[in-house]
Amino acid sequence: MKKLLVVAMASVMALTLAGCKGGAKASGKKQPLNISVFTIQQRQQPPADNKMYKWLEEKFGVTFNWDILVGDKDQKIGVLIASGDLPDLVEVDSEKFQGAGCLIDIKPLVEKYCPNIMKHYASVWNQIVDQDSEKDEKGNIVKEHVYSLPNYGVIDGADQNTFFNGNAFWIQKCVLKEFGYPTIKTVDQFFDLIEAYAKKYPTINGAKTLPFTIITADWEAFNLWNPPNFLAGYPNDGNGHVEKQGDKYVYVDNFTDDNAKRWFKLANGYFQRGLIDPESFTDNRDQYYAKVAQGRVLGMFIQGWQFQGDAENRIKTAGMYERTYAPLPITFDESIKPHYRDQSLPNLQRGYGFTVKCGEKKAIQILQFLDELMTDENQKMLQWGIEGEDWQKDAQGRPSRTDEQRKQQEDNNWILKNKATLLQEEAPKLEGSYSDGYATTMNNLPWEFQLSQKPIDIELWNAYGVASYAALVDANPPKNAGWYPMWQCNPSAENGGLEHDAAVAMTGFETVQRKYLPMMIMGKPSDFDKTWDEYCALLKPLTKTYNQFMQTQLDHRVEVFGGIKD
Repeated sequence: MKKLLVVAMASVMALTLAGCKGGAKASGKKQPLNISVFTIQQRQQPPADNKMYKWLEEKFGVTFNWDILVGDKDQKIGVLIASGDLPDLVEVDSEKFQGAGCLIDIKPLVEKYCPNIMKHYASVWNQIVDQDSEKDEKGNIVKEHVYSLPNYGVIDGADQNTFFNGNAFWIQKCVLKEFGYPTIKTVDQFFDLIEAYAKKYPTINGAKTLPFTIITADWEAFNLWNPPNFLAGYPNDGNGHVEKQGDKYVYVDNFTDDNAKRWFKLANGYFQRGLIDPESFTDNRDQYYAKVAQGRVLGMFIQGWQFQGDAENRIKTAGMYERTYAPLPITFDESIKPHYRDQSLPNLQRGYGFTVKCGEKKAIQILQFLDELMTDENQKMLQWGIEGEDWQKDAQGRPSRTDEQRKQQEDNNWILKNKATLLQEEAPKLEGSYSDGYATTMNNLPWEFQLSQKPIDIELWNAYGVASYAALVDANPPKNAGWYPMWQCNPSAENGGLEHDAAVAMTGFETVQRKYLPMMIMGKPSDFDKTWDEYCALLKPLTKTYNQFMQTQLDHRVEVFGGIKD
């Protein structure tokens, strides 16, 4: 995800920056500033009387126009690029906008105008620059750039996080409770457990119980092909994993190795037992998450952040807390050590990109606004809410919430009217601790964390001897390797040479996967080996090209940032 910039971009940048030469000088008076934003967050438009957006307007003079994704993400991005009808900001989740010359380089602007942002990103600034910079074929930086700022993963002060929202085999808490909180370490144990529960309770709230579902719609289809990586004990390096072969680190894709075959053959067996929902392969996003929100999906392999907002909040609002989910770090067998939880890492090439339509002058104004938001006072407003309404100090002088205020944090309707979620999700933010030592997220304050838990959570943690779901996955995750994570290096078709070829190959193998993996899972067991062989024959020429490119990225990252950390 990076590299050689198209020549056209240099021309666009030169024209844009020249047209805005002189920039904007800081002014004591807050002038009205309307910011147009394209976001792939599929949320509702905030109402006009949203409390937090009204505060932003009153204090900073800032308002927003949100273009919220509807339909296919890549198609929408393609339309924006082709038409040139760009907003001020676009949510970045790949190199598409950058490679098409749609973004301006904000590195010099951030360094000049944003002291708070620079302080926040100081420990990872070199990684941010390395990710976005123009490089030669050997990976050496030719010209430094920054096109977006990480939305998550940069910790200020002590990391007080108790939350887990990463990859796992998630299971309804009531399933674990039903069978006395058994120890579940392997994938067979997981599916045996949900099968036993589904047989005992074939319906939930009058609808058919679904033991296991897989989201395969649109960009979330990675959940279809990612399980083998984790079941084999590798961390989330995306489409592949890294092996140490002698003195060299080698990138290997996850798609045609023995681990992939082992998982899909197991999945075929689970399907034959009626454990995998066949509609997984035809449901769209809304249909998939509606089933989750109904409380009738017992298990799924997914990243927590994908469902822990709207879908799980709807379960909570309905009072079905025991049907919310716990993460299990399972593997193929007990000889394999799981690696699901990482230490915090910067979410590179994510967040907001500033478009050429925005231009330098307005970009400076927006960056100065975002920089002001990075003070403790303003972050507490965004993350904790208004003192006296959303929280208050207890008898000991500590920030706290009432039971009613805690319930509001799980109510989608309340959140829509009272929080600036669309902005906060992608903007730079403080994580970890404020300068006064308090956790940036109120739920991570030790006393609030305890009071906000439901009886089912306390009971589950006590049964497994942990104090949080993060600890249930891994109380002491290993240090991240210097190259990690390799998914940040996925190729962009907008660049030339091997990277272009690798991006075309990646599109090609995803097409093959979407066709053949459902066939493997739902097909006759006697046809599995034949389908697998056809799949591998189509995939291996594509992954060969992809792996060559990813190896160059791995070599560069190891050289610059190192390998496995002790």
